[in-house]
Parts: sequence; C-alpha cells; structure tokens
Amino acid sequence: MVGEKLMKLRKKRGMSQQEVASALGVTRQTVSNWECDQGAPSLDKAADLARLCGVSLDDLVADEVEVVVADPDQAAGKPRDLHVLRHLEGKQCRICYRYTHDEIDIFKAVSMPEKARVLDVSDGWLRVEHELGGGAPWSKKETAVRLIDIDIIDSVLAWPNEDDSPHAATCEEAIS
Repeated sequence: MVGEKLMKLRKKRGMSQQEVASALGVTRQTVSNWECDQGAPSLDKAADLARLCGVSLDDLVADEVEVVVADPDQAAGKPRDLHVLRHLEGKQCRICYRYTHDEIDIFKAVSMPEKARVLDVSDGWLRVEHELGGGAPWSKKETAVRLIDIDIIDSVLAWPNEDDSPHAATCEEAIS
C-alpha cells in the first residue's frame, strides 16, 4: 500500500521518479520498486519521502490511511488560503467535491462518507476520519482516515457539535 500512496503523492507534486530519486539520493529504479511494492524505503528514506511529499511519516506508511488525490490535469494548482479550514479541526463536516460521481469511481456514495471529522489541515491536504460501513446497529463501528487533496474539494459544510444540524454557511471561500 505504501507503493500506491507514494505514486499518488509523487504525481500530486508533479515529480517524476527520477526527480524523487535525485532528491533522496537513490536510483530511479529504487523509486520504481517502492511504487510497485517490490521493496520498501528505509526509515530515514521514508521520513525524507514524507517531507518531500508534504505528509507525515505516519500517513505515508499506515495502511489505515487512504490518500485521495485530484487528477493532475484537473487540479487547480493555485495557492489556497486555508485559515478558515483550520478552524474546522475537530468538527464534523460534509465535504462536497469538484467532480461528479461518474468522473471518478472513488467518489461514489459508498466510498465517500456522508460526514467526516476534520483531524488536520495542512498545505494541500485535509486529513479526515470517518466511520466505515453503516451496517447493522449492533455491529462494531470502525473508523478510517483519509488524506484528501484540497484540489478536489469544492466546499465544506460544518456542524459545530456532533448533535447539531448543519450550518447554512460553508467554508467555500477558504478553498476557492
């Protein structure tokens, strides 16, 4: 799973395997092997990779963390003013995406949660936690963490407390 994440993160940064290899002092073939899960970076190289990609080492290596990125051709690529989004940390939100369900499979209702709790906002990423499934009431609730590319987010609707209804205001201006 590290390989797939690494490829997504590298492409989000607009870097080639050779550019990543040069930045880390390894060969292009080594980076290719990592992306194909035919090997794994050492701890120091993994830390360097995380820094290069702008994510935490935990998010890079944890199997529980899914990385969702925009198609590089459709990404906005402009700097974002994230100060309003940072006020959402710890709050329940509904995230609206720039792409329709037909454009990208991962945005089907089954895979994207109705509500998610914002864990962190960083340069280019919204880190959220959401409940998996939605099966029987007696089943154990599980959570998953996603790193969502800011470029695929259209707007965010926030709840001040878990029991409250949604506010009419959105944080659209923070990410547009």
